Amino acid sequence: MSAIYLPWADANSSWSRLSLNAGLVLPTGEPRDNPTLGGVAPSVFQLGTGTTQLALGANYFGTFNDGWSYFSGANITFPLDESSKGFCPAKTYTFRVGISRSITETLNARLSLDLFHGEKDEFRGNEIANTGSTVLGLTPALIYTINDDFSASASFLVPVHRRVNETALTVGPLWSLGLSCSF
Repeated sequence: MSAIYLPWADANSSWSRLSLNAGLVLPTGEPRDNPTLGGVAPSVFQLGTGTTQLALGANYFGTFNDGWSYFSGANITFPLDESSKGFCPAKTYTFRVGISRSITETLNARLSLDLFHGEKDEFRGNEIANTGSTVLGLTPALIYTINDDFSASASFLVPVHRRVNETALTVGPLWSLGLSCSF
């Protein structure tokens, strides 16, 4: 659950292109539902971490010409507490830079380079082996404007470089679908 704020949206300056976002990752799942496999499992294997996390970020965008635009953004997510079982998910950092082009009045194509870094998860104050990773990916996307208030998107992240700690599992290509509402 997140919100985006454009503090200088009405200003006629380069600051009007800056947006700030904040959100909460709510505690989902019950500890008994998490597959612990005889021990604690990394967060990627859990149905929910049972913790509340804060997500903060900033984004900047601008236009070139002939329907081309650019964008960049940085985000950090960190836990506010640990679960009732002592699990604490890792801090994560994301950076994105890309370009976008209008195809029609309602359809845009976008291409971004995305860098993700996640530290190690912790259980009762100890780092969990086989967690944490750094992934660099290329993400093509399509954004369809439904009306002034709603848009839908589809994207496909293709990892081009992955570094994982020890024998952690890595994610392959990821599809994402989204719906945005402005008010």
